Amino acid sequence: MTKKMTSVFFTFVFLVTLIALSSPAFGQCEKNADSQIVAAIYADIKADKGLAAQISHINVISTSGAVKLQGWADDQSSYDKVNDIALKTTCVKLVNVNSFAETPPAAGDRMRSGGGVGCASGTKPCGDICIPEGDACNLGGFLDKSAFVFRFDTNFFLGLAAPDNSCG
Repeated sequence: MTKKMTSVFFTFVFLVTLIALSSPAFGQCEKNADSQIVAAIYADIKADKGLAAQISHINVISTSGAVKLQGWADDQSSYDKVNDIALKTTCVKLVNVNSFAETPPAAGDRMRSGGGVGCASGTKPCGDICIPEGDACNLGGFLDKSAFVFRFDTNFFLGLAAPDNSCG
């Protein structure tokens, strides 16, 4: 009887260990900061030559791994790329594109923050776009391409932890 109980016990421990090892990303993503998700998405957008010039009208927000894209892309292909980047980013659970258009709005549209029209009531400027007043504008740290690259290179060459897309 003791051999049988010992065998059952070790089988149970083995199965629990196997389950824990097969899904470490779940636990890691629970600890992942939404700012890491936003930074990873912006890094991938900046790395794509066709999308980098559009960054001033793409706002990315993440809340508990749920990403919200705001603004617009220059064309359908760019829209698909940005959506794909967000969907493939580590720890992203879902992507909301309800506030993200496939093409730029017309000149003078209330979605545009520039052009002398200004943002509509209840919205605020964020780069080239207008977003709801309660939403975070995450464009600020990603608009200046040279500063971001310099900061990354400095950290990397000084031996400090370089930014990555993992959930660690």
